[in-house]
Amino acid sequence: MESDGSVHRIGPQEARRALAEITDGRAVVAGQAVAPWWYHPGMGASLLWAFAAVSVGWAWIPYGVIIGLLLGPLLLNFAANHATGVSLDRYHATPAARRISVRAGMALPVLIVLGLALEWGADLRGSMAACGVVMLVITIVAGRRIDAALVHELGRPA
Repeated sequence: MESDGSVHRIGPQEARRALAEITDGRAVVAGQAVAPWWYHPGMGASLLWAFAAVSVGWAWIPYGVIIGLLLGPLLLNFAANHATGVSLDRYHATPAARRISVRAGMALPVLIVLGLALEWGADLRGSMAACGVVMLVITIVAGRRIDAALVHELGRPA
C-alpha cells in the first residue's frame, strides 16, 4: 500500500524478478547455514568430556557438566555464528533438522543410563568415557545430516 492509501500493483515480470531475488537470497543463507568443519566434532568432544569426567572421578563431574554441557556448546555456537555470519538454532531450524536431532538426541539418555550402570553398577571403569565416544560419533554423523537438511530446506525456491 502506498503512502497515499492506493495499492501499487506489480506486473508479472516484476513478480518473477522479486521471486528470483528471494530464491537467490535463500540459497545464500542456506550455504552459510552449514556449520564450520570443526563445529560438530567440537560439540561431540564437549559431550565426550562430560561423559569422560564421570569415568575420571567424582571430583571431575562438576567440570564435565560445566565445560562439557554448558561452556563448550555455548562457545562453539558463538564461534560458529561468527564464522558463518548466520545465527540459528541448527538443531531445530527446520523440520528435517529437528527430526534428525530428536532421533540422535534419544541416544543421549540411553548412553547415560548404560554408562552409569556399567561404570558404577558393574564396576567397569571407563564405561562412561566409552559411551562418550559413541555420543561423539553420533553427534558428528547427525550434525552432517542436519547440515544437509538445512541446505535442502532453507535453499528451496520460494
